[in-house]
Amino acid sequence: MSYEILFIQGAGNVSTSQEQVIIDALRNNLGDKFTITYPPMPDTEHPAFLDWEAVLETSLNSLSGKVILLGHSLGGSIILKYFTRQPVPDKVIGMILFGVPYWKDQNWDVSEYAIEDDLLSKLSTLDNIYFYHSVDDEVIPNHQFKSYRKLIPRGHWRVLSGVDHSYHGAIPDMINDIQDLADDTKEK
Repeated sequence: MSYEILFIQGAGNVSTSQEQVIIDALRNNLGDKFTITYPPMPDTEHPAFLDWEAVLETSLNSLSGKVILLGHSLGGSIILKYFTRQPVPDKVIGMILFGVPYWKDQNWDVSEYAIEDDLLSKLSTLDNIYFYHSVDDEVIPNHQFKSYRKLIPRGHWRVLSGVDHSYHGAIPDMINDIQDLADDTKEK
């Protein structure tokens, strides 16, 4: 069985270069049964939700195998908000979201990316949502991660230390979780 990883990037040009390290490591370690799609997002310095949502939707619709979504920072926010508005298709077997901002934080009120907390229940059909947060993430404060933890209690929570917002230090965990998602699918 083959698997497709759809990686939705974070905002900014710095994120793109940092994320290429993750993409390369995944390609080198996961093998041929995994294909990685990493679509370029429009205007990464001034992102608009609807533009990014369109790329996510088009990319997801183009994939035919079992899909694992990866979302870094704003990319994770885009994935979450999208699936509070659309049902999670059966082909999506899991999500790995890392360094995801919680936009309702009183200091980060950016309504364009904020999701209604009660809409997160739409994600309840998916058991395999992994959230990664590093206590050393210099961009996303720990209390934002805790907000998601309260809202999505069935998630899998990876609390890391010594990892900055690039999440390069989390690559071994990502590889393990991706392989576990694939193995779980084979067993069903």
